[in-house]
Order: sequence, then C-alpha cells, then structure tokens
Amino acid sequence: MKMNVGLSMFSVMGELMQDYMGTLENVAKAGYKYIEYIIPHSGEGLPTPEEIGAKVKELGLTAVSSHCNFTAEDDLEKIADDHVKMGAGAIVLPMTVMGNMDEVKKVADLCNRMGKICHERGMGFFYHNHCQEFLKIDGKYALLWLAELTNPEWVSFEVDTFWAKRGGVCPVELLKTLGSRCKLIHQKDMGESANPVNLMEGVTELSADSFREKIFGRTNPTDIVTVGTGTMDIQSIVDTAAELGFAPTIIVELDCICRFTEDHYETPLSPLESIRVSRENLEKMIG
Repeated sequence: MKMNVGLSMFSVMGELMQDYMGTLENVAKAGYKYIEYIIPHSGEGLPTPEEIGAKVKELGLTAVSSHCNFTAEDDLEKIADDHVKMGAGAIVLPMTVMGNMDEVKKVADLCNRMGKICHERGMGFFYHNHCQEFLKIDGKYALLWLAELTNPEWVSFEVDTFWAKRGGVCPVELLKTLGSRCKLIHQKDMGESANPVNLMEGVTELSADSFREKIFGRTNPTDIVTVGTGTMDIQSIVDTAAELGFAPTIIVELDCICRFTEDHYETPLSPLESIRVSRENLEKMIG
C-alpha cells in the first residue's frame, strides 16, 4: 500500500494563532493535500467550524483527522458535531496520563464514549501516544491495556513513532503489535540533543502532577527535527506500515518547530520550510 503524506497543523501552531485561514493556504502551497486539524485555544478572530470546513474544501485539502483535547465533563456530542461541520474524518485524543489501572479504565471509558459518538456520525476516533503511555502497569504498557479495554470498532490508534521511541519502545515493533488498530501514524525525526532517548527509563510511577517534570522537563526544542535530517530509522517505519497496510496516511508533526513563526524562529529551517522538506523526504521514502 502506498501511503499519503499529511500534516499535523500543530506543526505551524504559531502561524495558526496569527492567521488561521492564511496558514491553511500556506500549507496547501507547501504541497500538502492531507491535514490534521488543531484548534488554537487562543488567538484573534478564530474562524467557526463551518468557515474552516469551507476553506479546506476550497483549497482542495482533505482533513483526515483533528487533535482535540476533551474530558468526560465536556459536551462530547457538540465536539463531534463541530468536527462534522469542519469535514474532519476523525477525532484524535492527543494525550492523557495513566498512572494506574483505575486511570487506564477511565481513559478507556472516555475513548469508548467518544468513539461511539464519532462512529454514529461516520467519523473515526483515535488515541495518540506520547511516551508516558509506556509506563508499565501490572506488567503491561498502559497503551496496550488501553487497546485491550477499548472497542476496536470505535477506537483506533495514531502511533507517534518518535514518542514511542522516547518511551523505550521500537516503533516498528509497536506497529506490528497494534496491527489493524493503528490506522494513522505521526512522524517526526530525532535530533542528537535527545538525551536520554528513553525518557521512561527508571520511571515506575507517574501522575498528572509529576509527568511534566519527569518527562517533558527533560526535553529540548532541538530534540525534534525536520523529517529525514535526524537519527530515526524512518525508512523501516514507512516500509513496515506499507507492508502491514492498515495506515493509509503518515502525518508529519514537528512539535518543537510549532513554537516559532515565520517572523521569529530559531531552527535551521523556518516552520513552513521544515514542513515542506519533511513532506518531500517522506514521499521519497514512500517511493
């Protein structure tokens, strides 16, 4: 299976907060046909879901998914309905912290609830990993407990290969383990400053209060680099995903570069140049 290359709009968050519609235009100019939404929590003049959906259609883009933080107390049906208006193919829960089985069960219940709501509207639903999901709970990774406790008809997984590696897991083996449950992939590359690579080494306990210090507190902006310029074996990831045939889209996400805008950036390439080069390098690997 030949995969499509998409872009997580989080990669250009600084631009989105200044000009959401203009950034969509720039992403299309950078050669992308597939995108994954992110809605900024702040910024002037943010468009409505209907306006976003119309703009994406006008530009000939396909919104395969959308990262959206929510909790059990939120109006899940309204969230899903807004994403229907945006033309999103799926909703993705981008991150949680699960430190024990009770917390895993709560997240599983939330995913099943939202997964069912999305399914009823013809959308998919995904859980996206960082590295903290590779905390072992009762001898098994929290992420694999989550897979076991969620309905496969309603809940799929978006594997972030970079964060899997930083969780001490081989991305290729994780793709094989999840199999048909993994229908989207996030791809970035790892800079030499990522030290230690395995942020979960020695971590036996984790909570919502402690994970930022234990995990994100040990990361650097230069840990994430343009796809094809770092140390990850991305070709093996692409080849494995293509062979498995379950994930039709591999999505560029440059978490750190999103902190900067075209007017102010401290990376070798500007945000828009980084996403363009990442797309080109990924497409070469796909062939």
